[in-house]
Amino acid sequence: MEERTIKSAVISTDQALRELLRKVVGAEDLGITVGLEVIVPFPEINDSHLEQLRQLAPDLIFLDVSDDPIMGLKFAQFLIEGAPNRRIIGLGDPLPPELLLQAMQAGVSEYLPKPVSEEKIQEAIDRIARKFGHKVDERRREPGKLLAFFSPKGGAGSTCVATNTAISLHRLTRGKVLLVDLDLELGETALLLGVEPRFSFVDLVRNFHRVDAGLLASYIERHDSGVELLSAPFHPAKAETVTGDQIRQILHFLKQHYDWVVVDTSKSFTPPTLATFEQADSVFLVTTVDLPSLRNITRCLPLLERMGQVKGDDWLRIVVNRYQASDPITLKEIHKTLGIPVYWTLANDYESVMNSINSGKPVVLSEKSAFARDMKAFVMDVTGSTPSRDSKSGRLENLIPLKRIFGRSQGEARGEA
Repeated sequence: MEERTIKSAVISTDQALRELLRKVVGAEDLGITVGLEVIVPFPEINDSHLEQLRQLAPDLIFLDVSDDPIMGLKFAQFLIEGAPNRRIIGLGDPLPPELLLQAMQAGVSEYLPKPVSEEKIQEAIDRIARKFGHKVDERRREPGKLLAFFSPKGGAGSTCVATNTAISLHRLTRGKVLLVDLDLELGETALLLGVEPRFSFVDLVRNFHRVDAGLLASYIERHDSGVELLSAPFHPAKAETVTGDQIRQILHFLKQHYDWVVVDTSKSFTPPTLATFEQADSVFLVTTVDLPSLRNITRCLPLLERMGQVKGDDWLRIVVNRYQASDPITLKEIHKTLGIPVYWTLANDYESVMNSINSGKPVVLSEKSAFARDMKAFVMDVTGSTPSRDSKSGRLENLIPLKRIFGRSQGEARGEA
């Protein structure tokens, strides 16, 4: 059966936006036409404009509420009441949570904050077209990659590493990157990015039964770097509502919409953390070179190795943060003791990192930092943009004290020499 034309109207005083919409709609081979443009502010919309809308009977309306969001949302409700099957794509300045909820209740199918890109409009049109039964060539790609960052001891800097990895991924690949904070009790990714999120991962969980790609965007905070954030709740009590099954479902959903999903987990084996490991393409154990941290790694390795048996040899990788060549415990000793080589080291650039945390400006945005240079090289290696760096050599003098602290090395446990 032939697909019918989707008739659309544009209501906006923004000439640049109207031109962009015409360009996108004209480029989409979906049978969508713009039959009417209303270019006056809401108070000046009169009976003549309403009659033109009635005669066109548009299936889709692009509604720019920038001039007056409250009046614009009331007008959206009026437009839906006259045609319940009509779809509205709202556009305008970012809305506070209460107005965003009001927009959804008024019948706005999608809300695109300005400045809006051509890509975002195209994606919204695709979703609306599907709801009208149009077949859209999605040019399906493989799901995005999920990278999980975990530290078995607090203070190792896994949140800092995860946050800066996300930004470096976006800068290097120009792909869509989502940073997810699954330290649901005391997550701090929003602090490191210097943003104040309106919604959190828990809000998404509560509404996941009705979430599509359009509504997903409402829960996402966009950082100036281009990275998008799904943050932990500000109040720890909200974390109690999240189960491992919910985490699995949502992470699977997110991988369908992003090229890279970077997850900062909690410091314990909670159900959300274990569910994240199950969904992860790579798990990075972030540690510092001190005995309590390394001892905790030996305690959690058996569980992680069992999970990694179906994932492959490179699924679990150790990243040493705040590394100094003068550390008394060497990388070779860590390898000998744990049975896993150190995958990467990040320089001990404490001053630069702390300044970035306190200012809310991620350190990788500065090329002068030794930590930033190491992060860039790390992400290039993770993405396959450069040959793997050779493992660093180290001394073996302190192996006996390490074995005394940790017990048998992983190599000995496996019967190796």
